[in-house]
Amino acid sequence: MWQSIHGHDTIVERFRRAFERDRLAGSFLFVGPPGVGKRRFAFALAIALLCKKQDNLNPCVPDLGELCDSCKLFGGVGSTDFNFDDDTFPSPHPDLYYIAKPPGSRDLPIDLIVGEGKDRGRSGLCYDIFRTPYLGNRKVAIINDADFLNEAGANALLKTLEEPPTDAVLILIGTSTAKQLPTIRSRCQIVRFAPLPPDVLSAILVKQEIASTAGQGEQWAIQAEGSLDQAKELADGGIDKLRTDVLQYLTAPHWDAVALARKMNEAIDASAKDSSQKRRQARLLFGLALEHFRSALRTGDSVAATRRIERTLDALEHVDRNVGVPLVIEAWAIDLS
Repeated sequence: MWQSIHGHDTIVERFRRAFERDRLAGSFLFVGPPGVGKRRFAFALAIALLCKKQDNLNPCVPDLGELCDSCKLFGGVGSTDFNFDDDTFPSPHPDLYYIAKPPGSRDLPIDLIVGEGKDRGRSGLCYDIFRTPYLGNRKVAIINDADFLNEAGANALLKTLEEPPTDAVLILIGTSTAKQLPTIRSRCQIVRFAPLPPDVLSAILVKQEIASTAGQGEQWAIQAEGSLDQAKELADGGIDKLRTDVLQYLTAPHWDAVALARKMNEAIDASAKDSSQKRRQARLLFGLALEHFRSALRTGDSVAATRRIERTLDALEHVDRNVGVPLVIEAWAIDLS
């Protein structure tokens, strides 16, 4: 199963060693850029932990014998019936709990954590994780979009994170420790996921028939800064025209900040349906700008290029912190003009 987890071999070995020594923590915070495989890793770890016949975090393999009751629910490791990358992910296993920010919501609702209305405290993830396992001797809870925990939701999690059941593992998935409350960070073992190396991401893009050649895949991998999500956006044919237009503005002797901001915002509005997709598109465009500025750093005015790189990194941080995308783009364009 772990062969389907690309670019994170050292993290796999870290978990193997901890499991072998019976020193696996109860609460983890996975952080790293979007699209590098954090959620996929979390699901793979959950399958391994729930397997009733696992060997050092290696779950059942269909070709090597009969599957245990747990692995049957996932269709067997490698089965196309189980999609690691499904955003909605209806859990097929009674001991695997998964919650994520609903589409269009600004926050991860506290109702998913502690229940709603008259059922508050008697439903939700914090209640479920303390129930007796159905199939084996362990439970796993995955909280995606932990960046979007509001203060009430984070506080509701604190006691569970501090004193999780001995038969449970909780995994929070976010992009940065800076986006979590100190009380959350202090109660979790932090696991940092790096961007995927260009050769690894290129191979994935070719295997998934997103890129037609290794050269094309590596170019997209570099431009996407190691993010599969960003690389898929780059593979969209419409991005080439937009990239050309944006680079024309960036290479002009005098920038038209208003025109550049309008062009970028119009392109995002035309191709993105919701706020999360708009943020992905904004990250992509700022990534293209970073690629241009880094090239200029090697060939031109290093002081100006460094300032523009720093300002673009600030803009990316603002996008991740849920500042309005049009405002971020306008302020960035004006500052750099």
